[in-house]
Amino acid sequence: MVRPLHPKERQIYSRRAFLQRAAAAGIALPSLSAILAACGSGAQSSVATSASSGGDSSQYGTGGIAGAAYPLARPDAPVTWNVDESQLIADDLKPEENATVKILRWPYYLAPSVIKSFEKKYNCTVEQTEFADMDTGLAKINTGQGDFDLLVGMNVWALGRSIAAGLVRPLNLSYIPNLSANNWSTFQSPFYDVDSHYSVPYSVWSTGIFWNNEQITEDIAGMANPYDIFWNGAPVDKTHLLSNAQDVLSMSMFRDGMTDVNVTDAATITAAKDAMAEVAHATNASFDHVDYTDVPKGQAYLHQSWSGNVSDAFVFADPSDPILDALSYVWPIESGVPGNVDNDLLIVLKSGKNPVLSHLLLNHIMDATNAMTNFTSWTGYQMPQKTMTRDALVATGLVPEHLANCYIIESDMDRGSRELELPATADALWQAAYAELTAGV
Repeated sequence: MVRPLHPKERQIYSRRAFLQRAAAAGIALPSLSAILAACGSGAQSSVATSASSGGDSSQYGTGGIAGAAYPLARPDAPVTWNVDESQLIADDLKPEENATVKILRWPYYLAPSVIKSFEKKYNCTVEQTEFADMDTGLAKINTGQGDFDLLVGMNVWALGRSIAAGLVRPLNLSYIPNLSANNWSTFQSPFYDVDSHYSVPYSVWSTGIFWNNEQITEDIAGMANPYDIFWNGAPVDKTHLLSNAQDVLSMSMFRDGMTDVNVTDAATITAAKDAMAEVAHATNASFDHVDYTDVPKGQAYLHQSWSGNVSDAFVFADPSDPILDALSYVWPIESGVPGNVDNDLLIVLKSGKNPVLSHLLLNHIMDATNAMTNFTSWTGYQMPQKTMTRDALVATGLVPEHLANCYIIESDMDRGSRELELPATADALWQAAYAELTAGV
């Protein structure tokens, strides 16, 4: 059973699928010349390559539209993007007056109280539009379906294609002092956007295993390889996997000790699909992103999960429910095997009419007090704030102390592996393998 999309779902389409979806929706794609022009002003100024990259053409992506090549950022091949000076706002400008700031975001991804305090502070209105998946959000801005000022929660894998397509406004960080004041140093100049010319961080999470100890008797956290539970001891009809290609197929790769799962090799992808098919067939596995309700309610006993969804389980649950004490989470890296860690982004868009207020809103969201309010009252996803230590987050009472490991620390960003954008041809291989896997359940 495949359930509806969750805000973190990475849904990727081949170029053919992208074009078919656009045609069906009556969307006019930008011309090749327009994309190339945008790429000329927004492409990389330098790419640090490594032996693993080797200058191979697979290092580049096109975002599903031919002609707009850009580098695929990797931790060992960081990217510094060109800055279109004409789009960079000057210092010390006054906020736009009588403005309506338009936000494009995932559902349930920004606390109303944080928005209301911004509206009051700057005497403006904030209008929010939701999108169901990242491709839908990108289509809205790529085809001019609204003059949006901000995108909240852009996946890192979507940043390069958006810069290359000329959708993103470069940042003047003088308006965003909370980036350096409040956020982890690793995000001051991340590999995917050296010097933070186009993005600031929003949420961070790990990908691990979430389970109900009343139903799973194995000590998963104590296993030499916690992933093994899915192949040995996973409950029938109560085992769930995340509902997207890269998370699911990567789990098999991580189990085998791979630390870079952004592979383009068809044989490796097929082997991962076959391994996950063993799990799916043996357990009649479901594929979804609602672990935050499935596990507490007993609809799943074992779930591949994002750490933020573990925290979300307590946002949505009745705090007096005794089942909450029986829940556990492990990030397999704690046992010495590879695992995923990731983040998403806050972006200012070129389509917006309020660039000054947009910068100020980024700063407002990253205020330490606002960030904690956003986390505890609404999103359940941690931000990479210096004050959001494990002790501080557990002290909020949102999750019990035994689940402190669902909160990550800054050094985890270097310990974990990233699931990043793939070249279009590799995207198609991953999606085909995932489609075959889920069709067989």
